[in-house]
Amino acid sequence: RRIGKTTFLYQLIQEFLDKGINPKSIFYFSFDEKVSSIKELLDIYEKIVLESRITENTSLYLFLDEIQKLPNWQNQVKLIYDLFPKIKIFLSGSASINLQEGVRESLAGRVFEFEFPPLSFKEFLEWRGFDIMSILEKQNLDLYAKDLRSLARDYILRGGFPEIVKEKNREIVRMYLKSSVLYKIIEQDLPIQFGLKDSEFLKALVEYFFSQPGSILNYNSLTSHFGRNKITVMNYVYYLKYALLLREVKNYRPNMHIASRKGKKIYPYNPAFCSIYSLDEDYFKKSLETAVAYALNATYYYRNSFEIDFLVKHDNKLVPIEVKAGQVDTKQVKKFLSKFKTKTAQKAYVITEEYEDRESNVEIIPFWKLLLKGL
Repeated sequence: RRIGKTTFLYQLIQEFLDKGINPKSIFYFSFDEKVSSIKELLDIYEKIVLESRITENTSLYLFLDEIQKLPNWQNQVKLIYDLFPKIKIFLSGSASINLQEGVRESLAGRVFEFEFPPLSFKEFLEWRGFDIMSILEKQNLDLYAKDLRSLARDYILRGGFPEIVKEKNREIVRMYLKSSVLYKIIEQDLPIQFGLKDSEFLKALVEYFFSQPGSILNYNSLTSHFGRNKITVMNYVYYLKYALLLREVKNYRPNMHIASRKGKKIYPYNPAFCSIYSLDEDYFKKSLETAVAYALNATYYYRNSFEIDFLVKHDNKLVPIEVKAGQVDTKQVKKFLSKFKTKTAQKAYVITEEYEDRESNVEIIPFWKLLLKGL
């Protein structure tokens, strides 16, 4: 929610209009409004706008916003796609359609997917009037290290949501994230999508995970803590992942090339969510690891006799990454490189708040450089 998908659709429509496409052949509808089916929409469109029946030779541009709110939308879209080859369909949704059952099967070969994240750190800097492209071209980043570190902290607090990029009041930022993003999803989107009646339990789960990012997902413990049925807890965690509020990071087993089903870690999907329930000085330490998970789009970590915060793959080799908000320590990543010599790229990273260095095959880089340039 609130990252500009609808605005992008409007911009695309404007581009079509500028190219001279007939306005009557462009149809936009948001499923924030109630309607029973896509067919019902097209019937009304035929009657009021086209004043003729849609046939296989009718060229239309169909924009369907917040599509996840329409039940059984996958099969309805497939039917339109198959029956009317000249209709170009644009879909948007503020949820993970990858988690929806049947999407891959019903729309296989028919759909191109684009994930729209909030603003990147580079885009955030541009919106704040920072000429980052010029600085990158001149390769003099370190001259601006102090400013970039401060702006990166601001970015993590705001999470790249466009409407609060320039908001100075941290309390307003926190309330925006809570009311315009989090509660809209919990009180409106998920109840509509899944028929949920217990939004208070969703809020309790969110507060639990947002307040302690990187905690181990233990359904037995959650069942006991909240006094809820285990199946209910599992379902509600799924809903929060579907809504892009939670990110699951699995425990990787290099010797078996699989992830353990147990010991998954849960992070807020966006680092800004860490500040919703805390704006004290600890919020940054809590959100730093989440920000790295966000920047890496992390899916794996390692825990056995010791722990590595994140693992990413490069050329089918593992690269260990540790996050250190305090004292820098490279022992763990070096231990991982030594233990899994044949499976690693023999390169590791430690992400810090501001310290930068290199120790043989370990790069120590400040978080703002990771946000700006990647690994």
